[in-house]
Amino acid sequence: MAVAKTGAGSMGTARLRPALALVLIGILAISSCAIHPRGERAERELARKAYAREELKPLSADASLEEVLNYAYRANADLERLYWEWIAALEAIPQDASPGTNLALSVESMFEEGATSLQRTTLGVGNDPMTNLPWPGKLATAGAKSLESARAAGFRFQAGKLELRAKVLSAYYAYALLAESVRLKQREVSLLTTAASSAEGSFTVSKASAMELLEARNARDLAINDLENLRAQVPSRLADLNALLSREAAAPLELPGELPPARNLPYTDAEILGFVAERNPELEALAHDARANEQAVKLARQQYIPDLGLTLSGDLEGMTKSIMAMITAPVVRREAIEASISQARAELEASRAMRRQAANDLAAQTVLALYDLRSAERQVALLQTTLIPRLAQRVEVARGAYAAGQASLGEVVEAEIMLLKMNLMAAEMRMERETMLAEIERLAAISG
Repeated sequence: MAVAKTGAGSMGTARLRPALALVLIGILAISSCAIHPRGERAERELARKAYAREELKPLSADASLEEVLNYAYRANADLERLYWEWIAALEAIPQDASPGTNLALSVESMFEEGATSLQRTTLGVGNDPMTNLPWPGKLATAGAKSLESARAAGFRFQAGKLELRAKVLSAYYAYALLAESVRLKQREVSLLTTAASSAEGSFTVSKASAMELLEARNARDLAINDLENLRAQVPSRLADLNALLSREAAAPLELPGELPPARNLPYTDAEILGFVAERNPELEALAHDARANEQAVKLARQQYIPDLGLTLSGDLEGMTKSIMAMITAPVVRREAIEASISQARAELEASRAMRRQAANDLAAQTVLALYDLRSAERQVALLQTTLIPRLAQRVEVARGAYAAGQASLGEVVEAEIMLLKMNLMAAEMRMERETMLAEIERLAAISG
């Protein structure tokens, strides 16, 4: 601790008044200014543009898939939460990069004979004695650490947006597949109803005819039951989709009139794996977590740098009485500081290991998703180019034979129902392929 005192002469006062002003200005500047890290402004601008917060218009019942996605980006509560966590992380920067001390003012009145009231009253100004002024390098490091944490939050927002996109696409594809299943089942019910009516019209008292009639009725009634079961799933599928849109569970959204068209993936499997390693936002977030921990190690080492306390006092006539500077040397805290450095290093290594494992896991997920995608594409091609055309030919042959009196109506219905089931299988494979594509786009940070 060092204390400088002045005499009461006017010459001493004149000399020390500039020092009083300079010290006062210095205390005010140090205690009120944050050391903002380079890149903070750019990160704030990125956050400002990342999330549309204008008034949300209601989603129409006949909205397209693109409209549904755009609505989800603005309405989904989880994505909004990630955005505000990003903003909160940004607002932590000036707090961590500020000294964290208040300006302390004191008034002291002394009883001294022969002195005026102005001379007896002393004012003191300095930093809060409970919190010293830290070395500026510590504030710069703390700000850099907070900036890396904010960048990690920004990448988690991006990851959340990609995940939301994949979930909405998956839910919409399931909704569209349900609509296609209903349409195909309605066609099957119509065919079986026609077959049952024909059996009733040609019914005789023979045992064979009675068996055919019972089988036709059973097949029709079972198909009707299956159709009702499919229709009963509509509110559940709609509720799943509306939950992602932060809408009421029963908010109207018409069943798609047809399956969404197949989307293209203009990249090889090797390129996709490269994208995952280079720009997956989850990996980017973990990388910035590690960089924040690197700054934490640096900050822990800087605890050896002493902090400073400043106080100056003077009477109301403007004469400086004393200037006091105090340095806190962390000599007795050496063991604690070394422990904090070791802890920060351990957390750094843990974050690095976490990122390496996450990279391995994401690569494995991508390989599996690519396998499922290529498998679905192969099956869709087989169904659409080979099996379905053959079954369509079989239906035409059965119809020709029925018209020539060489086949029964039941054989025609059987062939058409087989074709319907094959079309349903193709629809399922198509939507499976689109769902896998959405997952790959999420992993590789492809917005589509």
